[in-house]
Amino acid sequence: MAEAPRPPGRLARRVPARAIALAGALILLGVAAVLLRLLPGFGLDGTRGVPRVVYAEFGPTGDHLYTAPATDPAKRTLVDTIEHADGWGINPGAMSGNLVAYAVLPTGTAGGRGAPAELWILDVATKQRTRLARDADLTVRPQLTDANTILYRTTTGDRQAIVRVDIAKQSRTVVYEEQTAFGVFPVGFDAGGALIFVRLSTAGTDVLSTRPGAQATPLFHASNELARDWQLSPDRQAIAFLAPETRAERVVYRAQVVQLSGAHPAVLPEVAAAGEQYGPTWTSDGRSLTVGQEAGTAGAAPVTLLRPGAPPTSLASPPRGFDVPFAWSAQDQYLAAHTFDGANSTNPGRESAVVIAQDGARRPIPATGEVILVGWLPRA
Repeated sequence: MAEAPRPPGRLARRVPARAIALAGALILLGVAAVLLRLLPGFGLDGTRGVPRVVYAEFGPTGDHLYTAPATDPAKRTLVDTIEHADGWGINPGAMSGNLVAYAVLPTGTAGGRGAPAELWILDVATKQRTRLARDADLTVRPQLTDANTILYRTTTGDRQAIVRVDIAKQSRTVVYEEQTAFGVFPVGFDAGGALIFVRLSTAGTDVLSTRPGAQATPLFHASNELARDWQLSPDRQAIAFLAPETRAERVVYRAQVVQLSGAHPAVLPEVAAAGEQYGPTWTSDGRSLTVGQEAGTAGAAPVTLLRPGAPPTSLASPPRGFDVPFAWSAQDQYLAAHTFDGANSTNPGRESAVVIAQDGARRPIPATGEVILVGWLPRA
């Protein structure tokens, strides 16, 4: 190959091959750094390896979806903007890996609680969105039970159905339906693959199971009133929920845990015996249940971990008010929670969102509007 002509008036020097290789490598590293910085789970600012919380900030006609490192939620990254009917935000279910399922009222519709919503699956890492249905009930969170299966509810008049979606095949199957003036709510699948769901009626709240082609089987009566906030344990062998109880001449919601096999209730350690509890959330190992406690006259109350046969332990308390747990990151290092500066559910005060670390740190999630917590991305 002919040598390039030398620039006039300048001393030309041959650049060693090693230097050319080094310069090329640096350029490639620079390009790679830029590309990696664009990925939601990667941080070149000291946050690599730190779990990232996923949340949406509500907007009148579109919710902005972000990820942010648990150690510094202010360093957020915009993933996508999800447009919706005026005044109606998304209703997301729990995440599975990078995936989140959510229900949303599409733009151009009149809105309303009874309007049919669209069901979408979003890969937070790739930003790929896929619409799976147009008949979802917006008021019921879709359940992403694994990377390929979603449960959601449809409501047509007084008839409700629980539908199973195969994401890969983009097919839908009705797994249970009934005519009801109250409601049925999907919870998930137990360890044996049976659908677990909740039925509300004039008799209160019942937990049932069913399989394709089989009749629904009652598992246990949860309450004579309306129980709520259902959470299957990670091993899918127990269920946690809140049920109303009379304590100190008040009716308050308290956490309960029941084994699905045999309907055996677990004995949780007693804490704040007369107060409300909020947001039952399992730790990733399923050994402890995390609950919020009402602040009451104390002014502030911490999130508490309850484990049968062990004394309760608490995380860092808010300066004022109480926390409602939402979801733990991998290995239970960080808890995403809603926090309120009031006393209890009757007087909740102002709401915001926070990341609470096991080491005692509390880091607010900055937002100008309402925060819709979604979950956690796996470690980068």
